[in-house]
Amino acid sequence: MSTQGASLLSSSSSSSRRWIYDVFLSFRGEDTRNSFTDHLYAALQRSGISTFRDNEKLERGKSIAPELLKAIEESRFAIVILSRNYAFSTWCLDELAKIIQCMKEMEMTVLPIFYKVDPSDVRNQKGTFAQAFAKHEKCLKGNTENVQTWRAMLSEVANFSGWHLQDRPEAEVIEDVVEVILNKLSYTLFIDTKELVGITSRVEKLMSHLAIESNGVRVIGIRGIGGMGKTTLARVVYKMISNQFEACSFISNVREVYEKCGILQLQQTLLNDLLNLRDIKVKDVDDGVFMIKNRLLHKKILLVLDDVNELDQLNKLVAKHDWLGPGSRVIITTRDVHVLMSYKVNDIYEARGFSNEEALILFNSKAFNEEHPPEDYLELCQAFVDYANGLPLATEVLGSFLYKRSSYEWKSELDRLKEFPERKILDVLQISFDGLQQTEKEIFLHIACFLNYRNQETIIAILDCLELYPEIGLRVLADKSLIKYQGNQLWMHDLIQEMGRDIVRKECPKDQPEKRSRLWLSEDIDNVFTNNTGTEAIQGIVLTFLGTEGAHWNRGSFSKMNRLKLLIIEDSHLMYDPKYLPNDLRFLNWHGYPSKNLPTSFLPNKLIELHLCFSNIERLWTDTKYWEMLKKLAVLNLEGCKNLKSLPRKFEIESLKILILSDCSKINTIPEFGENMGRVTELHFDGTAITKLPTSIGNLSGLASLNVRDCKNLMSLPSTFFNMTWLKDLNLCGCSKLLENLGRGESVDVNGQMPSSSAIFETFKKIAFGGFQILPFNPMSRSSESMGLLLSSLFGLSSLRKLNLSNCNLKEIPNDIACLSFLQKLNLSGNNFGCLPESITQLSNLNYLRVDNCASLQSFPKLPLNIGYIFGFGCSSLETVPDLLRPSSSFEPKLFLSSCSKLTGNQGFIDLFFAVVKKSPQGLSPNYKGGRYDVVFPGTEISEWFSHQCMGDKVNIMEPFSHLCNDWIGIAVCVVFGPHSHHQIQNNPVICTLSINGKYMHHAASIAEWVVASSDHIWLLYLLPQYLLEWEEDRKSVWECNANGFREIGIKIDNNPTSLVKKCGLRVVYKKDIEDLNRSMVQCSNNSIILYEGLKESLNLWPMGN
Repeated sequence: MSTQGASLLSSSSSSSRRWIYDVFLSFRGEDTRNSFTDHLYAALQRSGISTFRDNEKLERGKSIAPELLKAIEESRFAIVILSRNYAFSTWCLDELAKIIQCMKEMEMTVLPIFYKVDPSDVRNQKGTFAQAFAKHEKCLKGNTENVQTWRAMLSEVANFSGWHLQDRPEAEVIEDVVEVILNKLSYTLFIDTKELVGITSRVEKLMSHLAIESNGVRVIGIRGIGGMGKTTLARVVYKMISNQFEACSFISNVREVYEKCGILQLQQTLLNDLLNLRDIKVKDVDDGVFMIKNRLLHKKILLVLDDVNELDQLNKLVAKHDWLGPGSRVIITTRDVHVLMSYKVNDIYEARGFSNEEALILFNSKAFNEEHPPEDYLELCQAFVDYANGLPLATEVLGSFLYKRSSYEWKSELDRLKEFPERKILDVLQISFDGLQQTEKEIFLHIACFLNYRNQETIIAILDCLELYPEIGLRVLADKSLIKYQGNQLWMHDLIQEMGRDIVRKECPKDQPEKRSRLWLSEDIDNVFTNNTGTEAIQGIVLTFLGTEGAHWNRGSFSKMNRLKLLIIEDSHLMYDPKYLPNDLRFLNWHGYPSKNLPTSFLPNKLIELHLCFSNIERLWTDTKYWEMLKKLAVLNLEGCKNLKSLPRKFEIESLKILILSDCSKINTIPEFGENMGRVTELHFDGTAITKLPTSIGNLSGLASLNVRDCKNLMSLPSTFFNMTWLKDLNLCGCSKLLENLGRGESVDVNGQMPSSSAIFETFKKIAFGGFQILPFNPMSRSSESMGLLLSSLFGLSSLRKLNLSNCNLKEIPNDIACLSFLQKLNLSGNNFGCLPESITQLSNLNYLRVDNCASLQSFPKLPLNIGYIFGFGCSSLETVPDLLRPSSSFEPKLFLSSCSKLTGNQGFIDLFFAVVKKSPQGLSPNYKGGRYDVVFPGTEISEWFSHQCMGDKVNIMEPFSHLCNDWIGIAVCVVFGPHSHHQIQNNPVICTLSINGKYMHHAASIAEWVVASSDHIWLLYLLPQYLLEWEEDRKSVWECNANGFREIGIKIDNNPTSLVKKCGLRVVYKKDIEDLNRSMVQCSNNSIILYEGLKESLNLWPMGN
């Protein structure tokens, strides 16, 4: 019989019930009292299990029945020994009825033992059980209700998991029963819930990783920053399961013992514990390895290694799984996940911080010794909990410190923490920092002081400029849980950031910020620049906002900062005009730089990236010698410098990779490029006044992306441009004069000749026309011939990845489009064709098709199997959509078809939606980023499958905690929305926000540009857990439940000025629902998606959630 997991822990920790007895024995005395029952009772007592047996616990002369019933109510478990004559006793049957009642009402666990009887005889009342009930029915003719109750109870208990003594030694069964009871009691009896807030859900998760029922050896890692509760969790689980192993050892503080005493001390402790020996003698480390390997080989052991920080520790203590006996378990806690991965653990549990509710419970218990604080402390409590930010150690330390202190002292402490963090907390966190290499420490301090919550690419670029090897350094910090990634954003826990800043603050006295390596506080920066007290200690300055114009700053303040490598000024209102800039600068980003040029004293020979976006700069330098110094410059970004007039005649910057002149509206000429500029990968000239590109652009052999969007004066492309076979991304959107000439087939190059279309474009990977109205350019022009030439050119682009022909007045799409075999995105919106060519199905790579406002389009042909997105808003003539179901594919296409009036009432789209739900246990295809699927189409009714429906824009439901922990696979939403009356129809977003226990989650799903609703529409939305739980705070919320073990889940649909949400439906999808869908769903056999017969009826058969 398998032991039940941490669900028992949940029930015990949520209840204050105190059981008098561990076990109640129900048996027929004449069958087993002096044999099996007596032996079982003795074994239970020897194991310390408090057991009730009627002949010993009831005093003579007392009425047995009432005391017996009371004993049943006061017992945690009931063991029912079903023997041949059990059912002949009405006493036993009444006892059983009470036991079943307590099971249902008082959380009793019932364990049957079938003693020399067949369970089917008990279940169906056959054999001696049939004889017993024949007797009862004869004797109790006037009380058939009792007889029926007894029959039902026996049938119910016969279906419970238990033991059948068929061909098994009694001693073996008794040993098994005792072991199971001990295991179950270990889950329920030791937990002090007041001290261990939130432990239940964490234990459940770790227990699922341990898989105790498995007979193999499993090693599980627990990772997390210091103070996150790793050791506490490991110790709780250790106590819960230790009695299931032959030997156990919990070795604390492995890192500390290893550093002070070496690995030999740890080996001796392990062997002493697991071999039950005292003062075992281990000669040396190799001897210790030999003893561990050979002496534990046949033992089922439980080992916890707490705070491991090096792989060598594991290699010398338990190097391989096969050193241990079958069924053994090892738990390793560490701050460094790389240690766990290198050791090849079976699974890794990431310790998670407190939710807000959990943190408040612990904080209040420490600060007030009760769950709820006085009303005048509520805001202060929340402020301290916010400061701790989910870190259990910080929550406990702060709460304990504030115990029995006045509100004035609380406010004072809160202010003090902003400048002087709590030492006990920082000392624990700093252990991870102290174990870093020097470059890793520098990276950590840069992030803590400057770069927290910035995107990964920006951080890597800056750290690269500082020669700190960011790729490996950031990986190490992540492995040690010092940083995390939220999508593409890097973030650091607030207290870890505070620890890093505290390290920098301790570099000098408080009133001498100029002696620190990094400056980030505006008041410190203002102090240094006002008083001109800069020193060579300063290596980095980042100013986000000053609050003043800085005109009072000393112009020579930079002159003493000889080692300044990083300077970022993001305050565009700063009017400081520096006389000097440090020559050691590697990364300079000054948004809104106020001067017309850079200081002449600045020698930029070490500069790697220069960003002067939206500045007043007119020219960088007056002398070309400065341009010659740019030997290391990789990025030059002058975006939005509308006063910029002058650039050198020629760029000779061999290291340059990216040049950005976007929206430099006074730039009309691009300098020539030197022969050795093959490293350039990106050129951004969009929004400039250029009329042509330099002929030397052909020297840029590494150029992958060219953006000349909205260069309205651009007339020609140089002949060298057409030889750039390496170009991947070309944006010509808004280049009206250039496109007009291309469309007419006129000469546009400097030599008066236009090469063939395939020679021009055959290797372009992406082309953007951005909806430019190509036709008619001139009412008198030969428009059809011009368009024919243009289409011929475009369809010769065999390597195109993206093609936008929107608003080109196309009356048909030629079959030649099939030549674009690499095409991935196709936009044909705003044209007048009535159908798409059948050859479109040959575009095997096509993933994205857009036909918005194609009012003449009546139907789609068969579409490529890879199609993932279909947009067709305002296709007012569209009547049918092809069968898009793909039973053998991992994904179905997303459909967005609004204001397609002839599709109204076609609710067969739900078939497509359910197909996605069915496939979701395997995860949505990578075609759907983030784990989300949508369908939008005209309609008015919500399917009955959505078990919770409400009129209006929100719905809330209660779901069991245990189900959400283990069985949920997604959340399905249905929204009916339509146009507001008296509002102009336009595309405004409809937004769905999910809430857990009343708290809104970070991720909100929306349909923005996708929908223009001229009538009622249905939005079907399916969200996987990875979409909902990307944010740390959201993951915490999901683990919260109320006192009854339920979570509230809700959705809120935000109305916009032109769309009105009329009703919405919600269903949490569980694994069982998929099984029901597989049984109930009928595949559509028609070529078009129509409402198949029986859909509504089959929906009614699907189970409704609670």
